[in-house]
Amino acid sequence: MEEIAERTSVETLLVREGSVSETQLERAHRIARHLQRPRKAAEILIEMGQLARGEYDRVLRLHRSELELADILRDDGVLDEAGLERYREARAADPHAPERALLADSGLVTEEQYLKAVSTRHDIPYIEPEVGLVDMSLLARASFPYLVRHHALPMRIGDGTLTAILADPLDPQLLGELERIFDVPVRPCCATRERIAAALRTLEQLREGRGAEVQASLQYREIEESGTTDVTGEGAVGILDFLLMRAIQLRASDLHLEPMQKRLRVRVRVDGVLQNLTDLPADFTPQLISRVKVLAGADIAERRLHQDGRISVRVDGREVDIRVSTYASVFGETVVMRLLDRRRGLVPLDELGFEPRILGTLREVVLRTSSGLVLLTGPTGSGKTTTLYSFVDYVNDPTVKTITCEDPVEYVLEGIAQCSVNHKTGPSFADSLRAIVRQDPDIIVVGEIRDPETAGLAVESALTGHKVFSTFHTEDAVGAVVRLAEMGVEPFLVASTLSCVVAQRLIRRVCPQCARPVEAEREDLRFLGLERADLAGMTLMAGAGCPACAGSGFRGRVGIHVVLLPDDDFRDAVLRRAASRELKGLARGLRGFLTLQEDALLKVAAGQTTLSEVVSNAPRDANARKPAALRALAGEGRFL
Repeated sequence: MEEIAERTSVETLLVREGSVSETQLERAHRIARHLQRPRKAAEILIEMGQLARGEYDRVLRLHRSELELADILRDDGVLDEAGLERYREARAADPHAPERALLADSGLVTEEQYLKAVSTRHDIPYIEPEVGLVDMSLLARASFPYLVRHHALPMRIGDGTLTAILADPLDPQLLGELERIFDVPVRPCCATRERIAAALRTLEQLREGRGAEVQASLQYREIEESGTTDVTGEGAVGILDFLLMRAIQLRASDLHLEPMQKRLRVRVRVDGVLQNLTDLPADFTPQLISRVKVLAGADIAERRLHQDGRISVRVDGREVDIRVSTYASVFGETVVMRLLDRRRGLVPLDELGFEPRILGTLREVVLRTSSGLVLLTGPTGSGKTTTLYSFVDYVNDPTVKTITCEDPVEYVLEGIAQCSVNHKTGPSFADSLRAIVRQDPDIIVVGEIRDPETAGLAVESALTGHKVFSTFHTEDAVGAVVRLAEMGVEPFLVASTLSCVVAQRLIRRVCPQCARPVEAEREDLRFLGLERADLAGMTLMAGAGCPACAGSGFRGRVGIHVVLLPDDDFRDAVLRRAASRELKGLARGLRGFLTLQEDALLKVAAGQTTLSEVVSNAPRDANARKPAALRALAGEGRFL
């Protein structure tokens, strides 16, 4: 068969592995010949559903060492038969010539096409040399002329290895020189000479334009020494890249650019607490704000109205979505960038902070059932969305259909149909929910219940046999039940469908690198209604401050939760519209029920957080059980 004779090396591997048949491949080649734009046969098979993308990647990963760069380039459709013949002739004439010289430097393919083939063949990442990824302290260890001459961009050292972007990642002499300069092994990545050179120019301009060395901590120094405040062009790009990089390194949730009268204040919110990152001269403000607005798709000419936008960037091999909000203030536009790390957003269920036995009940009783309404409540910033995604990811299964309506979609989940609502142009939550029930779903996810119509539809969906997850803005778990009734949902519907309410807050974790025993502060004990004797047998821990936690003593946050699992008595009380006080009294007797303060005290006893964090973040509970009693109940499994 003519088509089989044209089979590329990758296609041969696919047939040999049984991933596709010769008949399927022959048909894909026939289709490819009738297309105006060249397409790989494998891509056509993937699009037709006859070859899974994961299977294609598996075969390529497993057998990449058997492929030649020319074969990969031919399979990618960038090297035709005539070019392949020219390559073979050049290779025969000079068997020892570098592949780069024969393929890219000769003009058979572009440098980018060549490097992407190198990436496939040698498992060397091809990445964009973003300035914001570079640890500036490394640039002091190698001269700029050397780096420019060899098209090398050192990025960072981690786990005893230097990650560097190189235009020629297969050059053993260059790799050896870099190892000697930085005294660590090199993990090469690749990018084109032009893009590496552009990044190095940006770094050079940024360093020289400020007249002072950029420190590894990115604490920017005053620019008056240099006598220039020009940050137009690549300089503004570089500074913004650095700010974003540092914010992401610090695990910040938000980056704030705040114009003041004589300076631009830059702050980050880390573990829920705002902290100063740096100050920049006021002259930097217009260019930096304009740069952000351009990236976010906002109107740079409009400075009097508040605007919103979104940016998507790739940092350190992971996707980071940035929600941008501008606010017209006295000294210029204030910008807040919400950093949504897609990978960091999906937290495994057992890392959310639930007590072990309560977590077991959630898995076996709440999440395992096929119907019912599960509500996650708490104020803004309490981690509701993270818990929601963890729940949904846990129940995600090929045998069920899950559909969401969110505002907006923050993290993409494989195998789930997700929809962003838009209250200005449509669809709204209610519109989406009406459409969802006609899509034959098993699980419905409503990003937030905001109005009576959405509340009614969510409850009715749960009543008809669907599993419904949603978030709700109430202060506590019982408040969610009361609020549903206030929104006009009939009590019998609430009592019949409510499966679980989880109320939560976030408290900071003690940094494990610098944790040490401490004594309880008198003010904290007084606020929590505790005596020192109540802490008998407990070792309180606090962080002393270290580089790992940027001196704060805390690293990361953990959830504290109220898990309300209604029993018959509680449902009866809901049916007869019992007052909130009675419902709260009944809730305390439910299995798995801990108040936020009680759950937080258990985490203090475990050395995970501090009493001051409990005071700051857990609503005060005058009737909270003492730590010793809580630990005894937890040990006996009384929270089941």
